[in-house]
Amino acid sequence: MKEKLVEYLTELVKIPSVIGNEKEIADFVHSFSKRFYPEENIIRYNNSLIVYDRIEPDRKTIALIGHLDTVPGENEYTGQLIDGKLYGLGASDMKAGLAVMMGLMEAFHKKDKRFNLIYVFYEKEEGPYIDNGLEPLLSQFDIIQKADLAFALEPTNNTVQVGCLGTLHASIIFEGKRAHSARPWQGENAIHKAADFLKRLADFGIHEYEFHGMKYLEVMNATMVEFSGGRNIIPDRFVINVNYRFAPGKSIDEAKEDVLKLVNGEAKVEFTDLCPSGSVCLYNPVLTKLIHQFDLPVEAKQAWTDVARLSLYGIDAVNFGPGDPAQAHQKNEYVPIENLFRNYDIFHSFIEK
Repeated sequence: MKEKLVEYLTELVKIPSVIGNEKEIADFVHSFSKRFYPEENIIRYNNSLIVYDRIEPDRKTIALIGHLDTVPGENEYTGQLIDGKLYGLGASDMKAGLAVMMGLMEAFHKKDKRFNLIYVFYEKEEGPYIDNGLEPLLSQFDIIQKADLAFALEPTNNTVQVGCLGTLHASIIFEGKRAHSARPWQGENAIHKAADFLKRLADFGIHEYEFHGMKYLEVMNATMVEFSGGRNIIPDRFVINVNYRFAPGKSIDEAKEDVLKLVNGEAKVEFTDLCPSGSVCLYNPVLTKLIHQFDLPVEAKQAWTDVARLSLYGIDAVNFGPGDPAQAHQKNEYVPIENLFRNYDIFHSFIEK
């Protein structure tokens, strides 16, 4: 199977699938799935797929979940295996996880196993929360909700990462009065009005937050700005995009209140993207069995993933994949090939009856 895993991943990274351009890779996975499952066990929705076993009620069900898209990026070594690293855009985030899913599909489509399996391949994970391709699969089909545990094969270096940070974006809008920069007293500088807020934001630092025994780090940062006017104009509008990453156990409303407190009424606030945090399901019996059987390290997920979306639907989910998180969204992204083999071996041994 090692050679096939390399083959699958090589083919996947050679298919461009920057967010919004997932049709070709969805067609590829769809064609692959039809080799092992009948059409009645395959759901195709736009450029997303659910492939599933007949659910046997006497055994637990596992969902394996991976997104098909990548961020834009460059890779000079696409499809090459160099010094034990396979290169390509999305190699770590998260086409290595997709290759593992394909390998498991081939290995277990007719083989007796301990769990029912559901495979989910979906589009548009790398964009806004509202456009995410997993949402319609969850809202329009109930098969994924049958899972006793879902694994998002996001890059974790084969560490089990539980929960995930929530994230929100807010536009902090400072308004002033336009004037010529040679006569600033005739106007009101919207950029200067943001000075006190920016100082408080810079001083926000890192807030440690413990939840169910796991330590999460809350951070809030300015990530983009926009303004009106030109270089010789006192601007009458200055907008700061603030990104807040908040820990499990904190609601979206509580996170919004944290931002409003920091703004302190000095500017208008428009919340533009609101993504909940993911639940911490450390006591899920399927998960505890996996962790103990393979003596896997466990840590908090210091980022947002669709574990949060699955949590909203009452599905216990964790992040566990072969990719290297430090390689995600990097130029010349790669995955250590041994990570790929290790992840497959763990899943295969765990699922095998």
